[in-house]
Amino acid sequence: MASDIESSDDEVLRPQALLVSPIPSNFDPTRTPASAEEYLHHVVWEASRCQDTVTVKVSSDRLKRPTNLVKKQVKAAAPQGFTPTLETQQELMATFSNLRTHIAAIRASGKIPKPPITLPGIKKREEWCQLCFGNGFQLSLLEKANQGTSQPPLVEGQQPLLSILLNIKQQGLQNLLEWHAQWLEVLEFSEAQGRWFYAILACMEKPLTPESCSHIRHVARMCARIRSTLPSVDHPHLSQLNVIICIVARYFCQEDLADQ
Repeated sequence: MASDIESSDDEVLRPQALLVSPIPSNFDPTRTPASAEEYLHHVVWEASRCQDTVTVKVSSDRLKRPTNLVKKQVKAAAPQGFTPTLETQQELMATFSNLRTHIAAIRASGKIPKPPITLPGIKKREEWCQLCFGNGFQLSLLEKANQGTSQPPLVEGQQPLLSILLNIKQQGLQNLLEWHAQWLEVLEFSEAQGRWFYAILACMEKPLTPESCSHIRHVARMCARIRSTLPSVDHPHLSQLNVIICIVARYFCQEDLADQ
């Protein structure tokens, strides 16, 4: 907007967008505008009262205040010879991709097999823990707590069958992924959990939600940390750990976590 109040420099830097008549001599800034033209007069008048440059004095105490820095989480380095070759990773991705294609075909057909057992609700964390691990999880907690009480016999958990996974909605799979990530922190890694991680990742639909993406990154970093502590390349957990890290990094495009 331009008027006789604005300077010639302002007219060059701010080209006129609307034709505004000069502010009349009897202009009253305290009066409520009664028309569009009077409203524009108020805008021009208020703009003319603004300073060209405004500075703020910042207290030196605020400048000296320490700033909290968030440390970037880094994937643990693997010992020499513990990571799969690029060719092996490509083979793993081909197998995983074929499985997901098979799962998509089953979903598209609408002929999803019924689960062999009654599935818990998607918020029943303890019941899902027992379904996945039997009572092994609780027995491990008792052992960690060094409780001398007699322990019940071991009850095996369910295998991650497609008839189970395909009857879980995506929100349920996200919950299950989050819980498995938490269980991994508590009791480290097991072959049973490796199978469940693989099956859950195979059934997760892309694109992932930000929460699910955060969970799989956390799982991959945990797997890398556990891998870095293995005593030898012959450890039975190594292949499963490598598969999970590879899937997260390569298939779900978390390339900063990939083994090079």
